[in-house]
Amino acid sequence: MPVILRKVTSPEGQDHIDLTKTLGELQELILNDQVVENSDEKTQTLLQQHNQPDNQWIACAFFNDRIIGAMTVEESTGQMKLNNFTVRQVTRDRGVGHRLLDLTIAEAKGKVVLLELTRDQNVRMKDWLNQYNAEFVSNTSATSLYKIIPSEHEV
Repeated sequence: MPVILRKVTSPEGQDHIDLTKTLGELQELILNDQVVENSDEKTQTLLQQHNQPDNQWIACAFFNDRIIGAMTVEESTGQMKLNNFTVRQVTRDRGVGHRLLDLTIAEAKGKVVLLELTRDQNVRMKDWLNQYNAEFVSNTSATSLYKIIPSEHEV
């Protein structure tokens, strides 16, 4: 499945609709460093927060000009933090998540990548994180944090 990565900072029109659906499929969101039960209101808050082109954006996987996967990105000096990773239910198990993560890691350009997963995501993704040489960093009762060094993984 040919997936294209686009940085989205101001989702409008169909992109906003697609992101609302895609992020809406998550049971929990990481919002303001807290894990919260997802709702339409919380999804909209998340989209508004990542409407800052300087250091916060949404990595979107596009197929046929539609968003089929996404994750929020916060960049700072020396690191890129990824969370709220999701792929639309109808396109799972087709490599979209791998491709989205590959392309986003390539965008890190030498920065350390921190991938924060909720408990539910951690259970589903734990096995294939080994492919990225992801190093477990820490966890809380709600999330697990992994470190990926981009130079260790080729796109």
